[in-house]
Amino acid sequence: MAKPEHIPVHDAMKMVKYARNKKARIIGPTTPGIICPGKTKIGIMPANVFSQGNVGIISRSGTLLYEIAGNLSLAGIGQSACLGIGADLVIGTNLNEVLKLFEEDEHTKLVVIVGEIGGTQEEEAAKFIRKMEKPVIAYIAGRSAPPGQRMGHAGAIILGERGTAKSKIDALKEAGVEVVYKPSDIVNVAKKYVE
Repeated sequence: MAKPEHIPVHDAMKMVKYARNKKARIIGPTTPGIICPGKTKIGIMPANVFSQGNVGIISRSGTLLYEIAGNLSLAGIGQSACLGIGADLVIGTNLNEVLKLFEEDEHTKLVVIVGEIGGTQEEEAAKFIRKMEKPVIAYIAGRSAPPGQRMGHAGAIILGERGTAKSKIDALKEAGVEVVYKPSDIVNVAKKYVE
């Protein structure tokens, strides 16, 4: 189930706990949903920018998810599944959980992470990625955000040295992830793995 934004934190915590007890999965909050091009779409994503293929995309940003999927599609690189995990403090399905699903999915050959400053999901994911067999590409938004500036999402909180663009990029690179500095660069890197 996709969860919209503006849900109070305590309510979100109750929903996530309830879903886990029922062995259900919540995606979000602040998510555009999930799409498996040509098969399933749940949420508000514009289906016309996606195409069938074998690249899995996990994004904390809905808009960047559309842009990157659209660029890949225009280059003839389709997607197996794309989902926005959201960027609030309480997340129904986290980055590591989705990475595990993509690692196990026979249709996914490459994973793209679209992260952003705040929180520590990308740094935690770097630990999991070290054990993955599938290649991972990442883009981290917010490299030029002014220090101490509050960003739009509730989850965009930087915790000391963790949660910064630099700390995320460093952790991902150390895990063997190819990190790009512009969303448009993902296409050229993806071509090495899927063509």
